[in-house]
Amino acid sequence: MNIGQKTVLLILALILSSIPLTAQRRSGINILEGLTITPRGGYNMFFGDLVDESRGSYSFGVLADREMNEFLSVRTQLIGGKMQGKQVYPSSGLMYAEFDNVYAEFSVGGAYRPLNHLLGYFKERTFQPYAHLNTGIVYFSATEYWGPASQGTPGNEWRTASGIAPMVSMGGGATIWINPVLSLNVELDGTLPFSDQIDAHDVWYNTYEDWENRVNPNSTKPHDFYYTFTLGITFIIQDSKFSNDPKFNRRSYIKTRSYYQSKSKRSPARKRNKKGFLFF
Repeated sequence: MNIGQKTVLLILALILSSIPLTAQRRSGINILEGLTITPRGGYNMFFGDLVDESRGSYSFGVLADREMNEFLSVRTQLIGGKMQGKQVYPSSGLMYAEFDNVYAEFSVGGAYRPLNHLLGYFKERTFQPYAHLNTGIVYFSATEYWGPASQGTPGNEWRTASGIAPMVSMGGGATIWINPVLSLNVELDGTLPFSDQIDAHDVWYNTYEDWENRVNPNSTKPHDFYYTFTLGITFIIQDSKFSNDPKFNRRSYIKTRSYYQSKSKRSPARKRNKKGFLFF
């Protein structure tokens, strides 16, 4: 598949992902109702071909999540950053090669909140775990370099690879309630891109002469894989239409009463003295 075809697929994916939002606007449904935005950042670990050292790097992104019912939500995520890794000879411990890349991942999917399903809906639950499943695309641009174990080879750069590949991810996380507007978010994702070039290492050669002439290649395992651990702050854009289960009403009142003032409460600046005069 060439770059033009991959670009078309990316555009189609973005258009398809926007169709539900357009339909909601036309039907008069408030798309902001139950919507949260979570800026996030964290650490990724790459598990590709022969990478066995220094496999960690950083990722940053943003997650949008909208409640569809009391325990299911739809979500879309844009996240990216850098990846890296080193390959060593087990016998000598010398580095054979290393790689680095930049990547950007766009995905859509859904999340399931088991406590809301099993125990009842509760907006102010202190610890709210969830599981999620996403699918989408990942863009990557990787470079692989010769290591000290490959003495005598000209130059340091071995090969490069870039492109767009479909991907699926699944994992879990939790939100930790702070106040009616903010929550702390923690999440762990495992991502499988349908490509073996995320680290630019999809084939290898027994000798330098084989590599120079591109003959007798040895194929690596078919897919790369990476984990991403992130922390973020969740902002509630607009409260959802769903009401707490009645058994949580008192607990909800206790947790939120300090954040809201009663409409019937008089302002301290307008208290009256005993003669009926107003003090401002």
